[in-house]
Amino acid sequence: MKDKIQGLKLLKKIKSSKKICIIGIGNYDRADDYVGSAVIELLEEKNFPENIKLINAGPVPEAVTATIKRFEPQYLIIVDAAQMEEEPGTIRIFSEKNVDSAYMITPHKVSMKMYTQYLKHFLKGLKTVFIGIQPKSLRYYEGMTENVKVSATVVSELLENILLGK
Repeated sequence: MKDKIQGLKLLKKIKSSKKICIIGIGNYDRADDYVGSAVIELLEEKNFPENIKLINAGPVPEAVTATIKRFEPQYLIIVDAAQMEEEPGTIRIFSEKNVDSAYMITPHKVSMKMYTQYLKHFLKGLKTVFIGIQPKSLRYYEGMTENVKVSATVVSELLENILLGK
C-alpha cells in the first residue's frame, strides 16, 4: 500500500532533526472522520524525541493553534479525512499549494489553507504537509471502516519510520 501513496516525497523531505508538530483531526462519533485522531493515538504508543510533538486536535483544529504556536515547529503535518473521490482508505500527501484539491473534513469546514496561513503569520518559515485519507462513511455513532483503519496504521508506521529513521 505504501508504494501507492501519492506525494510521499513531500514527507521524505522533512528533516527529523527539526521541530515537527503532527496534528490529527477527527470526530470520534463520525466513523471514518476519526482517522486523523486515530493516527495520533497509534503514534502516542511510540517513543518520539522532544523535537516531535503529537497533538490530537479532535474535531476542532482551531482549538490547538496556541499549543502549536508555543511549540514553534519548523514543520507541521496535518492528518485528516479528505474527500478526494477515491477508494475508501486511499492516502494522499499534499503540500499547501495543492491542499485545495482535497476537501479536508472538519466540523466548521475551516479551510486548511487559511488555517496554515494563520499559523504562518506567527511562525515564519513554517512548512506544512497534509495527509488525507479517503473516508467511506461519516455516519454518526459508527466505528471506523476496515479500509480506513488499515490506512491509519499505514500512516502511523510511515511517519514513525520517516521521523525516527527506521
